[in-house]
Amino acid sequence: MTGSAREPAVIAWSGLAEHNPLPGITGSVHLGERLSAAVFRLAAGAVVPLHAHGNEEFGQVLSGSLTLETGGRRSAVAAGDGFLIPGEVPHAAVAGPHGCLLLECYAPARDPFPPADPGSTP
Repeated sequence: MTGSAREPAVIAWSGLAEHNPLPGITGSVHLGERLSAAVFRLAAGAVVPLHAHGNEEFGQVLSGSLTLETGGRRSAVAAGDGFLIPGEVPHAAVAGPHGCLLLECYAPARDPFPPADPGSTP
């Protein structure tokens, strides 16, 4: 993160640390005080497994596409489309045939790339 969470910031995504949380997925995050923003790059067919968190999540597909699963329902999300997932709702995604560039925002702020727990297994 650059700057203070209490000051306006221009986010230069290319200057932030890049994380590789899952095979075929890279991303960067900027944490604010009450909101965080992350950019994810998903390779074709990359899978985000079913998970849930207490944070509300907004996503905007910038390029490519993905199939989003929420509440057992699947939705095609194409470039220019967005989605909003309430907190605690289980969700998963699979990137489309050309991959996906995705902007996500979370409230309250969350780091989608927490440090690995040394006692956990990958």
